[in-house]
Amino acid sequence: MIKKIVLFALLLAPIGVFAQDKIAYFNSAEVIMAMPEYTQMQDSLQKTQEAIKSEMSILEEEYSKKYQAFMAEAENLVESIRVRRMQEIQDIEQRAANFNEQSQQQLQQLYEQLITPIQQKVRDAIQSVGAENNYLYILEAGATVLYVSPTAPDATPLVKRKLGLQ
Repeated sequence: MIKKIVLFALLLAPIGVFAQDKIAYFNSAEVIMAMPEYTQMQDSLQKTQEAIKSEMSILEEEYSKKYQAFMAEAENLVESIRVRRMQEIQDIEQRAANFNEQSQQQLQQLYEQLITPIQQKVRDAIQSVGAENNYLYILEAGATVLYVSPTAPDATPLVKRKLGLQ
C-alpha cells in the first residue's frame, strides 16, 4: 500500500511542477497604452470632447446673455413678456442639460467603438502567445491573483512583440 502511495506521489510531482511552468501573466494596460491605435483613439476622443465643449460654451454664453438681459429688465417688463423670457431661459437650460447627457452617451459609444478592436487585437495576440508557448493560462497582472512568484513568466513582452510594439 505504501509503495502505491509513494509511486502515485512520484507520478503526480512532475505534473504539478510542469503545470506551474505553464501559467504566465501580462499587463494589459501596459500593452494597450503602447499601441499606436490607442494614441489614435485618445486623439479622436479628445477632438470629440473639444467639439462638445465648444458647443456647450455657446449654449452657456446664450444662457448668460439672456439671463443678464432678463435680470436687468425684469422689474420693468409686462407680466406676459417676463413669463415668456423666463420660459426662454428655462428652455436654454433644458437644451444644455439634454445636450450634455447626449454628449456623454456619444462619448461613451465612441469609446466603446474605438476600444473594441484594440481589445480584440490584444486578445488575439494573447491567444497566439499562449498557443506558441504552451501556456495553460495567461492571467491579467494585478487581477485577483493572491501571489505571483518572482520567477513566474511574464507574457507582456511576448504579447508586445506579437503586436509589433517596443
